[in-house]
Amino acid sequence: MKYLSLIFAVCLLALTSCTDDSLDPLQIADLKKASIIALRGVALDNLFDRDYRGASDRVSKAADPATESYFFETDFLSDDITSLAKVDVYARKSESDARVPVATINGSEFKAVAGEAYPRAAVEIPLTTILSALGVTLADLEVNQYLYIESDITLTTGEVVAASSVVNSSLFESSAFYPAHNLLYLITE
Repeated sequence: MKYLSLIFAVCLLALTSCTDDSLDPLQIADLKKASIIALRGVALDNLFDRDYRGASDRVSKAADPATESYFFETDFLSDDITSLAKVDVYARKSESDARVPVATINGSEFKAVAGEAYPRAAVEIPLTTILSALGVTLADLEVNQYLYIESDITLTTGEVVAASSVVNSSLFESSAFYPAHNLLYLITE
């Protein structure tokens, strides 16, 4: 019996000492406490509107790109609300394409909102900026195609929390909290 207990203890030690962090669906090692931006306002409401099909914003192919913008509001959730240096926003034409920079929002643009605990910023990126960065025109895109909008945050310590660190945002989805790191922009008729 003593021998069996020893074998069990050794096996348990071996199993617990051989973990592969890359298999963690939450990527806990990459996420830092209080280092996330949350979607707010109309863009959050759009996620739950069937016409938006899970996108935070949409644009019609018939629209004049010069008059359209991708828009969302976001809060910086943190124990130290002064620790945000900037948010870099990127776009992709598809999930497999390389992302291209389309905007940078300085941490100083996140302002206190009456009755809210965290600072908020409105992000508005002209559609022409997104299309130019992607090297396409609105006519090149298909109806019901998504453009992928990703946001990385950089803290004042220099630490970067990449959008790819939020690998399973559905774990956070609720009517009160949704990470703004990985969003969709829907192309409609």
